[in-house]
Amino acid sequence: MNCSVSELKELLGQYEHILLTAHVNPDGDAVGALAATGEMLRAWGKQAVIVLDDDVDDKFDFLPGIRTVYKPDDVKTDASWLTLILDATGVDRIGKTAELIHGPLVNIDHHISNAHFADAEYIRPDYAATGEVLTDLFTQWGCAITPSMANALYLAIATDCGFFKFSNTTGHTLRMAALLVEAGAQPNVISEHLEAQSLVKLQALSEVLKHIDLYGDGKVAGITFTPDILQYTGEHTGGYIDYARTVKGVDVAFTVKYISAEETRVSLRSKATDVNAIAAVFGGGGHIRAAGCTIKAPLAEAKTMLIKEILKAL
Repeated sequence: MNCSVSELKELLGQYEHILLTAHVNPDGDAVGALAATGEMLRAWGKQAVIVLDDDVDDKFDFLPGIRTVYKPDDVKTDASWLTLILDATGVDRIGKTAELIHGPLVNIDHHISNAHFADAEYIRPDYAATGEVLTDLFTQWGCAITPSMANALYLAIATDCGFFKFSNTTGHTLRMAALLVEAGAQPNVISEHLEAQSLVKLQALSEVLKHIDLYGDGKVAGITFTPDILQYTGEHTGGYIDYARTVKGVDVAFTVKYISAEETRVSLRSKATDVNAIAAVFGGGGHIRAAGCTIKAPLAEAKTMLIKEILKAL
């Protein structure tokens, strides 16, 4: 069921226990959305618990609302709990947290590839980020946005639109960001935390940059995260794709990451090509300019399959 703004508020108000979750490999939009929504629900007197089947990158530690995140095995729920999934296109994107869903399921998202899987949903693919959706909702609901919520929502919006450089940035995106700054968001503080790099991470970046390869007459750039490269970077590799994307002449950038002998995780970004359509070939999706998928194949084979589809789409 597609909810109206008022219907969604009424539905959330009916439940005392709310499980909050988002997709595995959580990015800034997912993390910021969870932190802000958790604080808002607790202000309503709800018992809101954030559960993720993954680790949160330590660069987001400055958000107070994300400091208490549980793993699925640490939480017990029943049919009296409402589950609110943020920034995810399907139940398959939340990992083992799906095993905790016993009551009503609600989804707030902005992906064009959303599978419309929930009992109730509020989907805005015309918005750049789930953080933008939530800022709009909270404003229409008359919620007081605290400075900590504002920081979380600004982080969510800014990271999903490349700090307002990507083509998904609209006038509405900028208006929501302005509202958050007026509510106490600190863009300089957020940027300082996200840009801060340890020496180890800088050395990892140096190693990754050596492994950017070009394809399709220089229109495609890719990074392959083999087990050896992952020893330098660790598991959080989401930011590296932007370096491939900025190579002169490149339209499509991708990363392929070793997960297991028969599983490869893919991220895609573009300046013109519809990468959502490419990801959909492998059962994934996202947005026209940013998408992802998981390919059930060894790393080298998955990379070959992916490059073939990218070149077909150019």
